[in-house]
Amino acid sequence: MSGRVTDRAIEEIRARIDIVELISARGVALKRAGASFKGCCPFHREKTPSFHVNPARQFYHCFGCQEHGDVFTFVMKQEGLTFIEAVRALAEKAGVTLDTAVDYEAESRNRLYALHLELAAFYQRCLEQTAGAAPARAYLESRRLPGDIVKRFGIGYAPLRRDALLRWAEKHGFTPEDLVTAGVLLPPKEAARQDDYFDRFRGRLMFPITDVQGRVVAFSGRVLDPKTHPAKYVNSPETPVFRKSKILYALDKARTAIVKHPRREAVVCEGQIDVIRCHAAGIDTAVASQGTAFTREHVDLLKRHADSAVLLFDGDAAGRKAAVRTGVLFLEAGLPVRVAALPPGEDPDSLIRDRGGDAARALIAAAESLVAFQIATLRAGEERPDAVDAFSRVSRGVIETLASCTSAVLRSHLLQEAAGMLNLPEAALAEEVETLRRNQAEAAARAESFAKPAAAAHPQPPAAPADADGASLGDPCAGGEAAADTPGAVPPVPAAAAEPPSPAERALAELLFQHEDDPGIGALLRTFLPGDALRHPHVRALFRAWAAAGGAGGDALGEFYAHADAELRAFLDPVIVHYRPLTHGDEVSPLDAARDLVARFWIDMLRAERDAVGREGSETAARRRLDLTRHIKLLQQAPQEAERRSAAHPKEPVTA
Repeated sequence: MSGRVTDRAIEEIRARIDIVELISARGVALKRAGASFKGCCPFHREKTPSFHVNPARQFYHCFGCQEHGDVFTFVMKQEGLTFIEAVRALAEKAGVTLDTAVDYEAESRNRLYALHLELAAFYQRCLEQTAGAAPARAYLESRRLPGDIVKRFGIGYAPLRRDALLRWAEKHGFTPEDLVTAGVLLPPKEAARQDDYFDRFRGRLMFPITDVQGRVVAFSGRVLDPKTHPAKYVNSPETPVFRKSKILYALDKARTAIVKHPRREAVVCEGQIDVIRCHAAGIDTAVASQGTAFTREHVDLLKRHADSAVLLFDGDAAGRKAAVRTGVLFLEAGLPVRVAALPPGEDPDSLIRDRGGDAARALIAAAESLVAFQIATLRAGEERPDAVDAFSRVSRGVIETLASCTSAVLRSHLLQEAAGMLNLPEAALAEEVETLRRNQAEAAARAESFAKPAAAAHPQPPAAPADADGASLGDPCAGGEAAADTPGAVPPVPAAAAEPPSPAERALAELLFQHEDDPGIGALLRTFLPGDALRHPHVRALFRAWAAAGGAGGDALGEFYAHADAELRAFLDPVIVHYRPLTHGDEVSPLDAARDLVARFWIDMLRAERDAVGREGSETAARRRLDLTRHIKLLQQAPQEAERRSAAHPKEPVTA
């Protein structure tokens, strides 16, 4: 059994790691300035040092780009790691043994990791040493893939012999059931033939698929003779250690290069060979989706490491269409994306193989914005691009793309560019985009209303308590002029309460600072967080400032901190410094943590209402307490019920 990291281990790591030493070792020249150290920020280009490190508080802050955090956040941002990966890396550096809570599934997952690792090595030996792998070696030679790249990516060969995999498993202590669980072996189709297993990959060139930590979790097999099988590639099915939506091919090799790139820019390709060819040519920021089209989940995964992306797709019509579709996903995530236009008939592999890496780098450097690429693509597909009907189709496609962009700043920039290319007044194009966005929002609201359960099926939440100045806390942005106008302004803050914030309120404050610009978390909190549960004045003021920004970009909470008084800063400093996930699951996502947090607020509110019912012996009160207890248990078991509850009970708005 393995487990999940506990708070005690995290605090011990934080205490043992010298943040000045850690940051200096990663190439940041720090000089003492009083009780702190300062230097040029590693997260943005600057000539005058604005990056400050406080060794006493184990905290860094850049007054230029507003990046801030502790040893964990620094390693996460510098190396593109998840929180748990940063914890493990720093634990090893500090010599800390990780205390963990028991994870009963860890043993079976570790067995699958070991199986995949050993099997990848077996396939590599088969490619190098067996006579049956001659066609595979000839194929690699025809593609002009260097031997060092073949070894670096662990490319191998699955033997044709039917019992080869079973013999290998027996020798290495694995069972046929282990191989079936891993997805490399198919179970017998007939009950009467229990030994009739089938090797999914036999006779194929094998590409190991690794997760972001570099562990082999699956395989992709390429057919060598197309006449033997119609499917060019066969991929492992999803298993306990492999989820296609959680894997980007070569991200484990590219992530460090991405976060160290001057623009933190990733190159996204369509296929494995394209990625391998890019890495062989020194374009080591290249990744691709695995066995599926690029999805929003892939964008969110890449967003952990990259601030922008360039799409390097095939130059044919299908590749250009896929580039536009994929680019829209990046805009939906608020991530800038450019598209490199390859010549017709070329793909990254053929381009680099025939013209060299410099040709690909030149195309990447010259990559244009998504809307510019889309306009050129749509016009090229029209027989008479200047005709009225053709212009209508082109402009409609661009309007739909612009409407998908969630970043107001990025959308405005792209809109200006599109208006110039289409020779349209910017105001007219902006009006069409906003009309479409409004229609889409109304359609989504109607769809949500159809899905709401009947209000009678759930108890009513308690009435919103009154703030000190008489304003309802159901609207966290009510009661102060500053909250409605400038995103960075600090709303009026009542005198601090004697009581500290609740654990849920403290967790909310940390979540807002760490994931301020996450659109998924923003939508979740604005829609489902019961704002009337925010009782601590500082947390309420922080939430008002965040909600007032409305996802408009910038650094609203950085501005909020900059304008805060001494009392409010004293509250915010430990919140900013003490980063931890809301739950300590090995791979918990920020969105899941936010969902758990919303459920915690609802549970606290329902408990307060249950206590308010009193202990009188009336049958009505007893039924009410029982009903509230039932809903509390339901929320504890299924946090998503908080969203259904919030949807069923309209509350005061939580946005400015």
